[in-house]
Amino acid sequence: MKFLTILSAFCLLIGMLTVSCTRQTAQSLVGTWQEVNGTESIEFLKDGSFRGKMIWDMTKQPVEVMGTYSRKGDLVDLKVDKPAQLTPMIWKVTISGTEMTIAFQQGGALKLDGSSLRYRRIS
Repeated sequence: MKFLTILSAFCLLIGMLTVSCTRQTAQSLVGTWQEVNGTESIEFLKDGSFRGKMIWDMTKQPVEVMGTYSRKGDLVDLKVDKPAQLTPMIWKVTISGTEMTIAFQQGGALKLDGSSLRYRRIS
């Protein structure tokens, strides 16, 4: 009987730890990020929207972007609402502490698939 009680407590602890880690991973993208060696910035909000300034065309001037995002594991799917002519993008995101690396998987005018940028969390 004592073994069953200990086993139940252990399973409960593992379940709580799993839920806690899953929630933290999903929210770790939320916040404001500034490109480490450039001028781009992006803010991911809890409600699934994003906004920021990113370089999209040959003028290499930051453009205001807004839209929604969804995340499945390390892939982030961005649907851009502003500017309207931008196609959806898929990024592979790796977050380590206060740094985020984005590897472009699909979409983004000057962002070649497979290229990457580093960002630092500023809030």
